[in-house]
Amino acid sequence: MKIKNIIYSICSVVVLSSCNYLDITPAGKVIPEKVTEFRALVTSAYTTIPAYKYLLSVRSDELFPVSNGQTFSSYINIALWNDNASNSLVSYPWGDLYKTIFYANSVIADVMSAEIDTQDDSREQVMAEALTLRAFMHFELLNLYAKAYNATTASSDRGIPVATSIDIEQRYVPSTIEKVYEQILSDIKEAKDLWQVEEQPEGTKYRFSKKTALALEARIRLYRSEWEQALNLAEELVPTCSLEDFNDPQVTLPYEKSSKEALMNLEKIVGSSDVRDLYVLPEYMSKYKDGDLRPAKFFTKDGEYYKLVKGNGDNLKVSFRGAEIYLIAAEAAAHMDGKLDLAKTRLKALMEKRLTPELYADKSAEINSMNQQQLLEEIADERAREFVIEGHRWFDLRRTTQPEIVKPNPNGNSPTITLGAGGIGYVIPFPTAATEANPDLKN
Repeated sequence: MKIKNIIYSICSVVVLSSCNYLDITPAGKVIPEKVTEFRALVTSAYTTIPAYKYLLSVRSDELFPVSNGQTFSSYINIALWNDNASNSLVSYPWGDLYKTIFYANSVIADVMSAEIDTQDDSREQVMAEALTLRAFMHFELLNLYAKAYNATTASSDRGIPVATSIDIEQRYVPSTIEKVYEQILSDIKEAKDLWQVEEQPEGTKYRFSKKTALALEARIRLYRSEWEQALNLAEELVPTCSLEDFNDPQVTLPYEKSSKEALMNLEKIVGSSDVRDLYVLPEYMSKYKDGDLRPAKFFTKDGEYYKLVKGNGDNLKVSFRGAEIYLIAAEAAAHMDGKLDLAKTRLKALMEKRLTPELYADKSAEINSMNQQQLLEEIADERAREFVIEGHRWFDLRRTTQPEIVKPNPNGNSPTITLGAGGIGYVIPFPTAATEANPDLKN
C-alpha cells in the first residue's frame, strides 16, 4: 500500500492494533507531496507529544497530592504506584507517543522523493528530524514501560513494540530492550549525514537539529552506562552550552523558551494547572541547602507545604538544556578511570551558577575532596535539585540504584507506603486499553 493512498490524519486514539488507516483521500485533507507539506506533517508529530513528565515526578520521590486538594483523586494512584486502579483519572502516555511515531514514519517513507517547493527547508532536514523524533519517542516509551537497561540481560528483557512502518497488517509485538535500542541508535546514525540545521533559532527550538540530536544521543549513552561515548558527546556540546546565572536578579529561568540555556523546547513541563494541589515532599526539599538560589525560583511556601512555581505555561517548555549536558559529562567522567577531576570541573561549573558565592566556595572545597562514590552521589543529588518536575528524577532512580521510596499513605491504616528497592513498581505496566486491543502486549 503506497503512502500516497494513506490517510495522514493519524487515528485519534492509537492502541496499535486498533489503528485503522484507510486507502482513501479524505475530503479537505492534503496528501503530502511537497517539502512544505511534509514539514507540516512532521510539525503535527511534534505537537502530538503530550505533557506528562510531571506525572513521573508524582510517581518518584518529588511530589505528592495534598490530601484535601481538589485533584487528590487524580494523582493519588500514581503517587502510590497503584497501576491497576480502575478509577485513575490521569494516565501515562501511550497512544500519543505512538501517534507521533506514526506521523514520523509517514514522513520517513516518502519525504526524500518530495517535490522541492521552498528554499527555506529541505528534504534532508525534514527526514533527519523525523528519524530523530522517532528515536526519541521509542526511547521515551522504552524507559516508561520496560526495565532499566542492563547490558547482561537486555537481549532477553521485554521491551516495547517497535514501529517503523505504517502497515496496518503488522503485528506489534514487544521487541527486546536491546532490539529497541538498536532501532533507536540506527535512526540517530542515519540522521547524522542529513542534518542541514546545526542549531535551531528561538522560534523553532521545538524542532530537532544536529546539536540536539547529539544531546539526545548523549542522554541515551548515559542511560546505557556507555560512559566514554556519553562523555565524548557531552564534551562536544559543552563549549556551545551557556548556563544561566541565578546570582543575576534578572536571570531567565533555564527551562523557559527564551533562556540562553535552552537547547530544545519541545515538551511542556505540565499539562494542566492542577499542580497547585501537589506539594514537594520534605525529604526532597532537604536536598537544597541555605545559599542554593533555586528554591526561591522553583517553589513557593503555602502554609505547611512547598508548592511549585515551576510548572504550567506556554513559555515553560524544555526537552534539552545546558545543565543536562554539564551533568552528563560530570556523571560519565566520574565513572571513568582518570577523569575524576574533569567530573568535578563540570559539576562545579553548574553549581557556581546556582549557588551564592559563599555556599559555592564551601561546596567547591567539599567536592575537591570527594572520592568517586561520594562524587557520584553528589551528581545524583545535583540532578535532583536542578531538574525537579522535568521528568529526569524517575528515570534517574530507575537507571541507577532503584532505591526504596517511602511516602505518606492517606488511604491506609499505616502512616506510610513503600516501594521497595528494585521493586516491581519501577516498571510501569502497559496501559489496559493497549493490552485489551493488542493481545501481543499481554505476553
